[in-house]
Amino acid sequence: MLYLHLLMAEFRLKWMMSIGHPLAVYSGCKGVYTVMEQSISEPLAMQLAIRRDSDTPTYRQIESQIRSLILEGRLPAGARLPAERVLARHLGVNRTTVVNAYRELAADGLIAGRAGRGTVVLGVAERAEASAEPAPVPLAWSGLIRPRLRSIQSPLVRRVADLAARPGTISLAAGIPEILTSPHIALDKTVGRLLDSCRESLLQDSPVLGLMHLREELARRLALKGCSRPAANQILILSGSQQGLYLVAQLLLEPGQAVLVESPTYVGALEVFRALGARLIEVPVDEQGMRVSAAEQIMAHVDVRLIYTIPNFQNPTGSVMSAERRAALLALAQRHRVPILEDDLYGELFYEANPPAPMRALDRGGFVLYLGSLSSVLGPGLRLGWLVAPPALIEPLAALRRTVDLHPSNLTQQAVCELLGDGSLDAHLAWVRRAWASRRDALLDALESHMPPSVRWGRPQGGLYVWCSLAAPLNSRELLEEAANEEVVFVPGNVFFADGQGEAYMRLSFAHLSALDIAEGVRRLARAVKRLEKQPKHDGPSVGEHPIV
Repeated sequence: MLYLHLLMAEFRLKWMMSIGHPLAVYSGCKGVYTVMEQSISEPLAMQLAIRRDSDTPTYRQIESQIRSLILEGRLPAGARLPAERVLARHLGVNRTTVVNAYRELAADGLIAGRAGRGTVVLGVAERAEASAEPAPVPLAWSGLIRPRLRSIQSPLVRRVADLAARPGTISLAAGIPEILTSPHIALDKTVGRLLDSCRESLLQDSPVLGLMHLREELARRLALKGCSRPAANQILILSGSQQGLYLVAQLLLEPGQAVLVESPTYVGALEVFRALGARLIEVPVDEQGMRVSAAEQIMAHVDVRLIYTIPNFQNPTGSVMSAERRAALLALAQRHRVPILEDDLYGELFYEANPPAPMRALDRGGFVLYLGSLSSVLGPGLRLGWLVAPPALIEPLAALRRTVDLHPSNLTQQAVCELLGDGSLDAHLAWVRRAWASRRDALLDALESHMPPSVRWGRPQGGLYVWCSLAAPLNSRELLEEAANEEVVFVPGNVFFADGQGEAYMRLSFAHLSALDIAEGVRRLARAVKRLEKQPKHDGPSVGEHPIV
C-alpha cells in the first residue's frame, strides 16, 4: 500500500511536469520530496491511533505503533518515514513528541537517519540460521503476572526517571535529600566504629520488632512531640516507611475495599493500594490539609476501611493540616470505627513555625497508626522507618513482616542508635532545617524571577517540595517533554492523583540541589514554559484555571 502511494505520487508529478503545470515547477525544484512526503505521512498517520485520555505518554503510543508496523513487515526495510514536523502535523501533536518516538526506535536499531533520505526503516535483523536443535520457545512471563500487578508504576513515573538519568540534566523531580555536606553526620566513621566494636553481633539476627534500645529511644522522642509515650512493644522497626505502608494495607484491606486518600497524595501510597486491589476514594486537599467536611460526606455513603493522610508538609502540596481538622478527622474516624494511617515522613522538616502535634497525640482509643522515617533527613539509602500501633496490631504485623524480610538490618539500627545517642542527629536536623530553608528560598526566588504569570506556586513552610499550578493551555505532560529538551525535569501532577488527572500541576524539589543548580534549572524550565505557550494548540482536553492547592 505504501509503495502504491509512492508510485502514484511519482506518476502524478511526471504528468504535471509534462503539461507544464505551475505547481510542477515548485515540486520539481524540490524533487519528488513534497508529494512523496505527503503520500507517506497520510497513510502512516491513518494507521496510528492516539488516545489522548491514556496514561501512556503520546510519544510511547506513536513509538509502539510504528514498531509494530516495522516488525509486522508493513513498513519494510528501506521505507522512508515522514519528517518529524510533517507527522506531528498529521497527528495533531507537538514535534517534540514525534522526535522522542523516533529517538526510541533509533535506539533499538529499527530506524536511522540517512543523509539526503531522511529517516528510513532498517527492518528486523535477519534470524540466525536454524540450529540442528531448535531453541525452546521462551516462557511468556507477561501472561503469568496477575493483571493488576502488570502496571503498578505509572509509565509517566518511569519516563521522569529515564529523563532524569540523562547526563547534564538538572532534576527538579527527585525528593532525595543531600546530606554529604552536613558537618554533623559522618556515617563512614560511625559504621567504622561499629565494625570495630561489635562486628560479630552486627551479623546476627535482629528481633523482628527491632532492637529494644532503638525502640525505647524512638518512644522517648515521640513523647517530646506531645504524644503519650508508647511502650516498646507498640513500635515495629521497618526497612523504610514504604514497608510500613505495604504491611498495614496488606493486613487490613481486601481487594475492592475502600481507602480514603488525599487528592493529590504520595505516589508510593497509591502504588501500594493499587497493587493490593484497593478502591481509592479521593478527598480534596487545600492549604489546611484534607477537607474533612468532604471526607464526612463520603463516609456517610461509602464503607471506608482505612484513612491515609500526610498531615505535615503534605507530599506533594506542602500543606499542613490545621489542628482543628486533625481533631475533626480523628472524631470522624472514631464515629465510623475506621483506623487512620498517619504518615509523618516530613514532620521534622519545618523551616518556620513548628507544625501541630501529631494526630496520635489526640488519640485515646488506638485509632491512629503512626508512621515515621529517617529517610527524609538521612537519605533514602538508609532504609529505616517505624510504625507505632496498638499491641493487638503489632503482633500480626510482625508476623507478616517475617514473610517479607525476617527482620530489619542490625547495622542500620545500630548506626541510627549511635547518631541518636551522641546528639549528632539533632545537630544534623538543625543544620538541615537551615540549609533546606535556604534552598527553598532559592527556588522561590528563581520562580519569581523567571516564570511567566501562567505558572503559580505556594510557599511551603517545610518539606521538600514546591507545588505549582499551570494555567490553560499549559499541560504538565507536554511541558515535561519540552523541558527535557532544555535538560531539566520535574514531576507532572498526574502521578499524584488516583484518577490520573492533574495535568494542571507540577511538583518541584529543592532538597538535593545547590542554589546555583536550582536557579539554572528554573531558568531552563521557564524557557520551556514560554516556548510551549507560543505553540499552536490542537484539540484536546482543556486544563483551565486551577488553585495552587
